[in-house]
Amino acid sequence: DQSFPEHENGFQVGMRLEGIDPRHPSVFCVLSVAEVCGYRLRLHFDGYLSCYDFWTNAGSPDIHPVGWCEKTKHELHIPKGYRKDKFVWMDYLKACKLQNAPKKLFRNRSSNGPMPKEFQVGMKLEAVDRKNPSLVCVATIADIVEDRLLVHFDNWDDSYDYWCDVNSPYVQPVGWCQENGRTLIAPQGYPDPENFSWTKYLETTQTNAVPAKVFKMRPPHGFLPSMRLEAVDRRNPRLIRVATVIDVDEQRLKVHFDGWDHKYDYWMDADSPDIHPIGWCDITGHPLEVPYRANDVKILPGQAVCPTPGCRGIGHIRGPRYSGHHSAFGCPYSDMNLKKEATLHDRLKEQTQANLESDSSHSKSKNLCTLNFNGKHEKVNSQPR
Repeated sequence: DQSFPEHENGFQVGMRLEGIDPRHPSVFCVLSVAEVCGYRLRLHFDGYLSCYDFWTNAGSPDIHPVGWCEKTKHELHIPKGYRKDKFVWMDYLKACKLQNAPKKLFRNRSSNGPMPKEFQVGMKLEAVDRKNPSLVCVATIADIVEDRLLVHFDNWDDSYDYWCDVNSPYVQPVGWCQENGRTLIAPQGYPDPENFSWTKYLETTQTNAVPAKVFKMRPPHGFLPSMRLEAVDRRNPRLIRVATVIDVDEQRLKVHFDGWDHKYDYWMDADSPDIHPIGWCDITGHPLEVPYRANDVKILPGQAVCPTPGCRGIGHIRGPRYSGHHSAFGCPYSDMNLKKEATLHDRLKEQTQANLESDSSHSKSKNLCTLNFNGKHEKVNSQPR
């Protein structure tokens, strides 16, 4: 999804589809195309505010045609205001006079061939926590779609989950940490985590490990410092900027936006769909933000402008609900907002909080549950690691 696309973006505003919630990768939702820009799409959760919208590529493996969830036996989270037992896609489209995105727009994206049969849902492995890449944790295959698997960290909520292909350097066989002198992070709540035993854990949970022989090493990513590329601005994801690689490690690269302060630099996965070769924007018809130069900025008398150097007033800290800003309060790059996560609001978390506030008895709230080590259900802890 990084390189030059083989097909044009055929999606149109208003088309309906199914896809993954980026904040909750195990959740599939009813989506609509809110905006098309080059080879990219801004997708909207039907029934929710536009502040939850997110950007993705037209060739993303995270989006699917209408009916995909029913066909593959995945639960579809329906638009707010509809009853789950009453929602029928075709009735929804007809009643609202909507169009579903044609299946031909969803290309076959399996680049690694079929998933080896040895990988099965429920099997255990060791996986890097992408939000805290120095940690390798006990994990489970929560789902498998085509050539990708969904990694879930045992006894943590699904906000830490992620999809990856079977050759990803982020997933390793059981025992990898011990063989490589790394510390394995035991599941939260595990008794005596300093002496975690895979043998005892597999026996207690009555699960199996993914066979070590099926893991294949992916070749090094090849990125080097000083290489130029085009990268999505994480703080303002509608924009793609001219960028330079300034550092690398085994799985990631650190990106610097040319002409900007280094405080906006950030690490991203080497296989991220948000980085592209130079010329990608030109070929796909997407605007490219050129390097900032103070002398190039011309301000007309009386013009309201953002005070942050380099910012042209595009985007807003509160998300796509606002297309622009003219003060530090709304600027994604201002010092007052720099520590805030500008890219995505948590739709489900905020909905749950609203439910709790509207129902003091908490009778309508649903608790995420998991099995504890005695086989009993308990609440999943959603605090940061």
